[in-house]
Amino acid sequence: MFYDLHVHSALSPCADNTMTPASIAGFLTLSGADVVAVSDHNSARNLPAAKKACNAFGIKLLPAIEVNTAEEIHLLCYFSEIEQALELGEKIYGTLPDVRADPSVWGSQLVFDENDRVLAKIDKLLTLASGFDIYQMTALIRKLGGIAVPAHVDRDAFSLLSVRGFMPDDLSFSCIELVRPHKYAELTEKKLLPDGLATLVSSDAHNLTQLLREPLPRLGDGHPLMELIEKL
Repeated sequence: MFYDLHVHSALSPCADNTMTPASIAGFLTLSGADVVAVSDHNSARNLPAAKKACNAFGIKLLPAIEVNTAEEIHLLCYFSEIEQALELGEKIYGTLPDVRADPSVWGSQLVFDENDRVLAKIDKLLTLASGFDIYQMTALIRKLGGIAVPAHVDRDAFSLLSVRGFMPDDLSFSCIELVRPHKYAELTEKKLLPDGLATLVSSDAHNLTQLLREPLPRLGDGHPLMELIEKL
């Protein structure tokens, strides 16, 4: 399956307001995607609209959130059901500092319906660190039936390696996201990552132009996320 499993809608304060559910679904259809994940910062509020938009375009939506842990590590959370993601999103939102998002600085944090009509604006700034550390968050994701994937581990900020320096064995991740997949061998040779992990290479798109990638990467049958995708 051709995929893009890290996309931000206009709910994420760092994303363009053009990143509406229907626009995302339409652009990714043009790119040839079979399955997509709208993975906003610390919230799942746009997933119901994204699901309807993806259905209309004939592609699958894998429900997701990109949580910012207490250590400021970005962790992608994938589920087979939107309700699971919404439950996690409410738990995360309750731990966020009460800092209001200034639209002139951060963007409007928009919640849409499936026709891209604005339903609400979220007040708390969604990019802040949550109250869950990476161990607590990973355990909670798994308890809710999801799969946790460290995001963009080879970046110099907001990644597992930039914060911790290496991947602790007791976190037991089966998959990681990379920005530069050719770096994986180098990171395993340096013992910063264990060998044999499944990988993702997604757009982390914050505007519509970033969605038009060719060719899209492909997810094989043995990939850990396929067990969730097969339930969609």
